[in-house]
Amino acid sequence: MKRVVNKLENSKVEVICDIDEKVWKDAQEKAFQKLAKDLTLPGFRKGKAPEDMARKHIDTGKIFNEAINGLLQPSFDEVLKEEKLQPFARPTVDVTKISDTELQLKFVIVLQPEVTLGEYKNLGIEKAKVEVNEEEIDKEIEHLVAQNANLVTSEEPAKIGDTVVIDFVGSVDGKEFDGGKAENYNLELGSHQFVPGFEEQLVGVKSGDEVTVNVKFPEQYVAELAGKDASFKVTVHEVKAKVVPELNEDLIKDLNIPEVKDVASLREYEKKQISAHKESHATNELLDKIMDKIVSDAKIELADEIINEEVEGMKKNMEQQMAQRGLTMEQYLQITGQKQEDLDAHMRKDAEKNLRGILAMEKIAQVENIVVNDKDLEDEFAKIAAQYNMPVEKVKEILGKDMQRFAAEIRQRRIVDFLIKANEKKAE
Repeated sequence: MKRVVNKLENSKVEVICDIDEKVWKDAQEKAFQKLAKDLTLPGFRKGKAPEDMARKHIDTGKIFNEAINGLLQPSFDEVLKEEKLQPFARPTVDVTKISDTELQLKFVIVLQPEVTLGEYKNLGIEKAKVEVNEEEIDKEIEHLVAQNANLVTSEEPAKIGDTVVIDFVGSVDGKEFDGGKAENYNLELGSHQFVPGFEEQLVGVKSGDEVTVNVKFPEQYVAELAGKDASFKVTVHEVKAKVVPELNEDLIKDLNIPEVKDVASLREYEKKQISAHKESHATNELLDKIMDKIVSDAKIELADEIINEEVEGMKKNMEQQMAQRGLTMEQYLQITGQKQEDLDAHMRKDAEKNLRGILAMEKIAQVENIVVNDKDLEDEFAKIAAQYNMPVEKVKEILGKDMQRFAAEIRQRRIVDFLIKANEKKAE
């Protein structure tokens, strides 16, 4: 197979391939035989028509298409092997010449983008200071105590914060709508789970009450209900009041937090938790600033095909997330008031930023020779084994099925550590 390789912009190459005449002829014959097996003519069983009759009834274009499909992958594989190319995105292919004696294919192959780094060390970027005040500790402890509240049946009228167990049936213009009814539903009043105004109208109800709740759906909602008035028939089975426990030694014992024995040690524990969370946030902010500077100073040839594939992946992931919530993408757009083109533009911007950051990091790792070897893996296995009090071999068994990703995660952490150490502004 004769080939001509032309370098294009944005890390792409064009490979023009002239398929050997014999190879092309053999592919056509193979394609004909395959199509003939599926041919049915009057007076003959399927695939049993004489060859001369079959050739009159099988379109030459179909033979060409079948023959090309049979040659594409082996031709592409040969190009990659002989030219030592590693594609970074799906290639495009065009048929540039075709007849019964010749076939010319043109592959456009996207390679790993070329990255030319600017400054990536000694950038002197300051990290935000981390401080924790008493008010923040109080708030976290209040939240922790509230999480351990008990719900007890109440004969009193329901109030905000109580949970009501209800059946409800919703209708618009006298007709029930999909998703508008449920039985024995636990609804915390004030949680804003339902349409605005719904929960507020249940304040004051008691067990056994039957009430009608009238609401108006927001304008930004699924098209079938957006802006419409709705009526819900609600039957109240039970009212549950939230009983928040006292912060005392009994509660602290029930919390079962290691090394927390009293209120003072609980406050110290929460302080450390808040500090760790803030420290992580500050580190991520620092890394973002470092990478923004590195990427802005670097030259990265990024083909549209690579961005398009990243956007496609983001869309599929989002569609899966919406499906898990029982929504279509169309419904999501209606509820959020977004337009598809605006969402696409936002995704494309994020995709390009993410890709440029990843490519810059990878180039830095190559230049700085940041790698993970067998000894590094063994050290990580030992750390995990000690942390979870299990044999090293058991750790290897658990991680063995996904070892490549495990090694990649270790390498990524090392790249991040290098970038922060090399670029964080030193305290004066």
